[in-house]
Amino acid sequence: MDVEGLLQNVIRFSNFMTSRLIVSGLVFYVASGFTEVGSASEGFLPDIELLNQVVQNYQTIFDVLGVSDFALLLILFMFLTTIHIIYVVFERIGQYLPPAILPLPGWSAIDEMTLKAFDILGEARGEEHTDEENQRLYEFKKKLREIEQQIEDKYRRELEGINAGFRIAKTFVVFSALAWLYAVASGRYTGDPTFLLIIFGLSILTALYAAFSIFRANHSRILNLQEDVVVQFLGFARIWLTPHYQERIAGVCRRDGHHFKSASFAVVVPIYGTLDALIRDIRTRRPRRMRENRGTK
Repeated sequence: MDVEGLLQNVIRFSNFMTSRLIVSGLVFYVASGFTEVGSASEGFLPDIELLNQVVQNYQTIFDVLGVSDFALLLILFMFLTTIHIIYVVFERIGQYLPPAILPLPGWSAIDEMTLKAFDILGEARGEEHTDEENQRLYEFKKKLREIEQQIEDKYRRELEGINAGFRIAKTFVVFSALAWLYAVASGRYTGDPTFLLIIFGLSILTALYAAFSIFRANHSRILNLQEDVVVQFLGFARIWLTPHYQERIAGVCRRDGHHFKSASFAVVVPIYGTLDALIRDIRTRRPRRMRENRGTK
């Protein structure tokens, strides 16, 4: 029995449920201030007496109707589904709220170094090269791609959690700000609007921390990839290249290996991916339509 794997699954499930309970709890708390269900003025939680009455009423209904175990499981399923839907909705909304942080693919981030290094390898191979040399270079490129994929898989789970937290925090910034403005303007909020400002401030701090963590994780991801690729290039050059080309490979790795961009801010839009891609598509379509209109005339 894999005890370590079991513990990892338990921790993963705990984080899965905790994140959804926190998001749904905050949403229900804010919503309770605009409805007659509960009293947010009693504190951060709804009125305890009202909750006790609700629980007693449900217990009475269960005793009278003789609710089966299946019905209880159905109620639990509906509860879990509700909190999951709220979590997914907040995450999806946050996905399109600017700014978004887009990680750069590992190979693209270090292409300034790898392109020059492969040019040197091609130059060292010469114009007249054998099938064995071609196969050797192909296997080397394949190995580098496998290293990239291993590092991407290593950081994927960590980045998925941080990105989800960043998107949800952005949604809570907008949600709490709109709730506070509506509460002040309408005067119908029964709770303390200060708590809405506290949620707003904590959401901003969470978004900033998540953004910093995303950039730091992506920087570590690219840095690890760069270090492994440099080791492979130097080892390949030491085995198959002359000292002159070895020095050139080492120079490229030292000079261009520290200049890379791991992630960038962007505005995400549906279908096109980013706002920049949408603008480029509009600019390319406009001259084409003008030419078509001239042709029809």
